[in-house]
Amino acid sequence: MTPASAKIPVTVIGGFLGAGKTTFVNHLLATGTARTAVLVNDFGEVNVDMSLIASHDGDTMTLTNGCICCSIGTSFIDTMCRVLDAPVPYERIVIEASGVGDPWKIAEIALIEPALRLDQVIVIADGSRIVQLAGDARVGDTVRSQFDRCDIVLLNKIDLVDADGLAAARAAVQGLRPELRIVETARGAMPALAQLETGPSLSGFRVDSPSLDGTDHGAQFSSWCYRRDGAFDRAALADALADMPPQLLRLKGSCRLSGQDGRTIFQMVEKVWSVSPDTVDDIDHGSDIVLVGVGTADLPAAAMLDAILDRALVVEPVLSFTPYPAET
Repeated sequence: MTPASAKIPVTVIGGFLGAGKTTFVNHLLATGTARTAVLVNDFGEVNVDMSLIASHDGDTMTLTNGCICCSIGTSFIDTMCRVLDAPVPYERIVIEASGVGDPWKIAEIALIEPALRLDQVIVIADGSRIVQLAGDARVGDTVRSQFDRCDIVLLNKIDLVDADGLAAARAAVQGLRPELRIVETARGAMPALAQLETGPSLSGFRVDSPSLDGTDHGAQFSSWCYRRDGAFDRAALADALADMPPQLLRLKGSCRLSGQDGRTIFQMVEKVWSVSPDTVDDIDHGSDIVLVGVGTADLPAAAMLDAILDRALVVEPVLSFTPYPAET
């Protein structure tokens, strides 16, 4: 068995859709000093700063600081094996769980793999929405279960709430597990992992608890991918997004806006959306517009959702040719 001192520490990051996992992962990539492997669901979920990227092959980004950023894709185990088989061992592994998944299911891998040591399970909560989400009849069970075995909660976006709202957000988290350590963050200012470390993972002492509750979180949610070439008209896009059904919880990806150069990162949580410049615009996305949506199981059919966004596409003018009258 691998000596405990040689084990690679694993940090698992969870949190519901839109909580701020992307901001935290980017912060770790930009500020970390250890040679780190960061595993994410796909690159659409992490907008890695261009200054960090040395090269990429579609599945793995090699970073200038010696770290890598891997896409988990369809096989988490295969990706983990590639990381563990690296010629030069990594000093740390950070794994971002799906926004609708249970981070503990990933953390269990670190408990059974001899080469790994579970360090911490960190869940990020949106301080402006956690009260609403925890009590939501559609997603509440999923949201609450993400806190069951975590060590630390980053209560994020507290700058978006007043004093009463902050107190309610704290109470919502503490009501799930009173002993949880809560670290408050605002305006995207995230702590380093070293600031969050408090010794061995508390989660490791709960390995004998039942890990399967019979809940199939995948069956509770559905996903949809929208791909098009061309660009959106911004005003028409705003109208289209306002018409999106309430079952759509999250929409994220990259697109082009008419009249603007380069690609744009698009993010929407419920009906609140934003765009920002894409700093990794040289990656081949396959289409000008690639958006991935996550919704409840009763999310309308893809054809209906496609039709709503299609209304926002810019219609290129068609040049017609009128021949001169034939000479007589």
